[in-house]
Parts: sequence; structure tokens; C-alpha cells
Amino acid sequence: MSPAIHLNPAASTWRYSPPTGNPFTAEFQIQTFHSLLPSYSPTPLYPLPSLAEALNVKSVYLKSEASRLGLPSFKILGASWAVYRAVLDFLDMTLTPDHPLPSLDEIKFLIQQKKLESLKIVTATEGNWGRAVTKMAGYLGLGTVVFVSGHMHPFTRELIENEGLGAEVVVVEGDYDKAAEAAKEFGEEEGMGKERLLVMDMSWEGYEKVPGWVVEGYTTMLAEYGAQISQQTDGGEGATHVFVPCGCGSIARAVTQYFKDSERENHHAQVVAVEPDSAACLQASLQRGEMTTVETGDETIMCGMNCGTLSGSAWGVLEKGVDASVIVTDKEAHQAVTDLEKEGIEAGPCGAATLAGLRRICGDGAARERLGLGKDAVVVLFCTEGRREYEVPV
Repeated sequence: MSPAIHLNPAASTWRYSPPTGNPFTAEFQIQTFHSLLPSYSPTPLYPLPSLAEALNVKSVYLKSEASRLGLPSFKILGASWAVYRAVLDFLDMTLTPDHPLPSLDEIKFLIQQKKLESLKIVTATEGNWGRAVTKMAGYLGLGTVVFVSGHMHPFTRELIENEGLGAEVVVVEGDYDKAAEAAKEFGEEEGMGKERLLVMDMSWEGYEKVPGWVVEGYTTMLAEYGAQISQQTDGGEGATHVFVPCGCGSIARAVTQYFKDSERENHHAQVVAVEPDSAACLQASLQRGEMTTVETGDETIMCGMNCGTLSGSAWGVLEKGVDASVIVTDKEAHQAVTDLEKEGIEAGPCGAATLAGLRRICGDGAARERLGLGKDAVVVLFCTEGRREYEVPV
């Protein structure tokens, strides 16, 4: 078996038990919130019969996040819900089932009434997350301070700076982990709690609530998928195998929880997480049996996944629920971008990495057999970003 593939057999019987008692973790509530945002519409689920035939499986579907709420990435789903909930929490506003969700205008008015316009949302990013947080903060009349790695392309920094009401971008020497640590220190600086609000998509001990809201936000994408696959197959086939990118682990956690949910017996599927060879922290953690930080490479075209450390709360789910971890190279991701373009689908390297991961497993007979990826397999690829410029790997 390829060293780039790690199987986790115990995950096949693991089931996720969702929390109870909070009506605002329900998918329909979060979908209602997203539907109130400007430019909301479900993203498409594409059938790819030519790829299915080439890979000798029954069906391949691709859920495209190339255009989501005005941005080229799924990140705005988690960022919008997390910023919304964090600001409500900051304002001591409690959600109740008896009242409709507070509108963005209501929250913005309250911020102005309390003279809190100087409040800054603080975060760290490899790109799309920072844009998404800044865009959502702008809806509420708030600015952001965004910490980024020194490896980030200047064009990406410019996109963040010009999003929403604008962001103050702070460049940190080192990788994403260094930027995240700097954001944490700045956001939690003693005496500044009333002026700064930390909104991160990765968790650590004592900081789990906001990253939990991020994961909840991604359930809108999964609820859309559920309705779309049922409609396209007349209520018939559901996924048997799903492939999802894994950076710090939030989207992989959301996908794993959905497809291993104990309350969705007819939606269970094997989950395969895909990582770049520059930052395979999930695979290293699975191999060691404990959360493990890895040193990241300086550059990768899959920059949104170039994270050396998993979110702590994501690891708690991924170690039990991910059936396989697969590592792909920049060349494989680029080839997948090119091939999806021939299918009429715009994808960036992070999103296209799921196709690269599928191909790598299909090319390994032992891994393919053990995962049951045969002629009856129904594969869903979560393609998390749209087309973007990058340096083509040689």
C-alpha cells in the first residue's frame, strides 16, 4: 500500500452522536440564517459520469463551492455563522426559539447604539477564511485585524484588505501556525477584551465555542447536498465514499459528523480526508494515535490546507470517524484542476485535491479493495474553492 495512504478500519463502525437541547444547532435554523445573507443560493452538485467510467465506479458527484455568498470558497458559511454568534454573545443577546433570528440590521443598530463601532474581529488565515470573516464583519459595520503567514502571496493579502469594510492585515514571519498564535495573543490581550473579538476556525483548550459555531455553519452545505443527491437520484443512491480536504480540520469534521451521524442511518458513507504533502498533520496524528504537529513546507498551491496543526475539537472527531487519510502532491492537484476544467467545472487546487485523492486510492489496489471502492461505489467530492491564480508546479 502507498505510504501516502493511511487506513483507519475502526472508523467503519463509529457513529457520531449530535448534541441535543439547543434548537439553534439545527440545520434548518442555520440554513435560515444563511438564506438571509446577500446573494445566498445553493451551490451545485455536478454528476461526472465520464470520471466514474474512467475510475470504474458507479457514480461520481462533485459539490462545487466555487461561488458561495459572493466569495470563491465554502469558508463564508462557517465564518458568517461564527461571527454572527460571537457578536451576539459579545452583546449578551440570547437566541430563543420563540423569536426570529436577529437581523444583521438589528445587530448593526445595537452596535451603533452601544458605541461599539471600534470593536475589531481578530483572526488568522491562509486566504479564504480571512476574506470571509472580513466580509461578514463588514455586514455588521465592523473592521477586522487579520494575521497572515509571511508566505502568503501579496495578491491574496490585497484581496483580504479590500474585502468588506477593509481589514488590517498583519504579516507574521513563519507559517500559518505562527500567524494563528499571533492572532490568539492579540485577540486575548489582557485589558483589551471589549475592543477585540477573536474568531478562529481552529480550537484549543479553553477555546471551543467559536470553532464549534464554524463547524455548525458548514452544515448548510451538507443539507444542500442531501436534498440535491435525493433529487438527482429520485431518492435512490446516496454516497458510499466521500472525499473532503483537510487543513486545520473544521470542514473535514463537519463532513465526518454528517456522514457518520447516528441519526442518519441511510446517509452513512466512508470518509476520506485529503491533505497536501507539505502539511499532512492529520495523517501524522492518525499514525501516532495522538494529535501531532508537523513542520509545513514553505509553499504549496494548496495553500488553504497548509496547516501544521489540527483544531483540537476536529481531531476528537477525525481520529474516530475518518476511514482513510490520503496525501497528494501539487502536481496531482494541478492535474485535477485541469481535468475538472475540461468538465466545465472551475476549481482551485484545494478543492480539486479531492479528485487527486480519489485517483491516488483508485490506483492502489490494496487500499481500494479494503475501502470497498468498487463498481458499485457512489463517490462524492467536496470541492471547496473556485478557480484562482497559482504558480503551475513543474
